Amino acid sequence: MRIAISGTACQGKTTLIKDFLEQWPSYKTPKKTYRDIIKENNLDHSSKTNKKTQWDILNFMIEEQQKHRTGQNVIFDRCPLDNLIYSMWAVEQPDNDIDEEFVKKCIPLVRESFRNLDVIFFTPITKVAPVVVEEDDLRDTDAEIIESIDNIFKAVHREHEHNPKTTFFITDDKPAIIEVFGSRHERIQLLKLYIDAEGDAQDTGNILDEETLAEMKKLQEVWKDVDPEEHSLIKKEMENKIKEDKREIRLNNYR
Repeated sequence: MRIAISGTACQGKTTLIKDFLEQWPSYKTPKKTYRDIIKENNLDHSSKTNKKTQWDILNFMIEEQQKHRTGQNVIFDRCPLDNLIYSMWAVEQPDNDIDEEFVKKCIPLVRESFRNLDVIFFTPITKVAPVVVEEDDLRDTDAEIIESIDNIFKAVHREHEHNPKTTFFITDDKPAIIEVFGSRHERIQLLKLYIDAEGDAQDTGNILDEETLAEMKKLQEVWKDVDPEEHSLIKKEMENKIKEDKREIRLNNYR
């Protein structure tokens, strides 16, 4: 599969990729990322981004995805969706050359790029195991900016799930977007709902082993302090999976 980890700054995406590769070593991640493009070309970025930065990064991301079209297990640190959302945020900022026309120019390229992804795991801001913000010269640590961009991610996610006429996605050829949150351990357990031990997409009929099922039960505690609307899709999926596997394990005891 071709997977991307997306979300606003400082939500543990790099750590998640590291943990992912340890759990599923059949995957690889490109050595060169958008961060290298920023460094190599001394680009303004994050809250100071501009058309040149966004355009250069978008083209780099699209080219990287095209290198891994089929036959490989690959996980990307961000994808063109992230680039588009940062551009959408920048439109509303003063003293910025990014405008609506630029965003409209990018949307078809981003939409087409989704053909080269199977799933986007989205790391939203959540009350569950909040990530400690670490200083980094290649990302914003301003909480207000981080939250504003997260809100745009969540709005686009709702478009993906509920608007069949959305301009951001091709209706019949778009990657799944799945929320991933919690502690490092919990996030990997959530990913196991969707990825099997070999790194392939989890067959909906597959049975989780009892150890993983026990972990899923523990994760139910996660929902106590979460807005019920915020993670309703993945919560429903997890609850259904637990019910199915409980039933199957009981049946196996009698076979």
